[in-house]
Amino acid sequence: YVHHGVDKVRLTGGEPLLRKDLIDLVGRLDQLGLKQIGMTTNGVTLSKHLPDLVDAGLTHVNISLDSLDPDKFARLTRRPPSYHAKVMEAIEDCARMLPYRTKINCVVLPDNTNELQEFAELTRRWPIDVRFIEYMPFNDNLWQTDGFVSYQQMRDQIDGLQRIEDGPNDTTKWWTLPSTHLSSMDRPPPLGRIGFITSMSEHFCSTCNRLRLTADGKLKVCLFGKTEVSLRDLLRTGTSESTLQKLIHHSVQKKHFKLGGHKDMEDLKAHSTENRPMT
Repeated sequence: YVHHGVDKVRLTGGEPLLRKDLIDLVGRLDQLGLKQIGMTTNGVTLSKHLPDLVDAGLTHVNISLDSLDPDKFARLTRRPPSYHAKVMEAIEDCARMLPYRTKINCVVLPDNTNELQEFAELTRRWPIDVRFIEYMPFNDNLWQTDGFVSYQQMRDQIDGLQRIEDGPNDTTKWWTLPSTHLSSMDRPPPLGRIGFITSMSEHFCSTCNRLRLTADGKLKVCLFGKTEVSLRDLLRTGTSESTLQKLIHHSVQKKHFKLGGHKDMEDLKAHSTENRPMT
């Protein structure tokens, strides 16, 4: 991958912090000369490991957080309310150790739409980005149309949003808060950005350049696609590097125009049992 231009790797899960060899893994990735080594985590045990991870080469962190209220957090995540404080501590630690390289990921549901302004205001408090993610249908996540909150509906919940430029392959639409809050002129200027991942209402498939390698060694060229290529099995049978490169190239070229070949979110829901949940 690196020889063909991949310069960013993100470790996801499940929960990456459950791996006992995570720090060693980050260190080995760092030896490849990557520009970015990121991780997506629930943040519960992150503070304890963060210094060692940064020393090993970790450059970016995404922390999943769907509510700023401990009781609602517990209901949505099925974790103890006390874990909420651990996640908030991790966000603050990341803002200090990885400023401008930390993102909060919030999946937006009817239950938390009333918190979006409060989430957005965190970008004034810390040098972090906050991203709001449209709820996507996957196997076993109980997705329903009446639980879907669109990009437009999210923006309607946040005062004073101002559009800013996206990167060439961003999967996020970026905005910022005004330098002064509409109802209070003494608020500090924003330090970070506010983003929206609009996979369902305004897909960005034509510019997405993400590839996924699953924990069992399978290549997925689209989060929503069911097609997988087992690189693990090919490596175990002694397949040459040149053949692997051709297979990866072929897989990328066969990528569907949008949503893994599905028409819309309803079609994704109808076929959700055909795709692994990727969680």
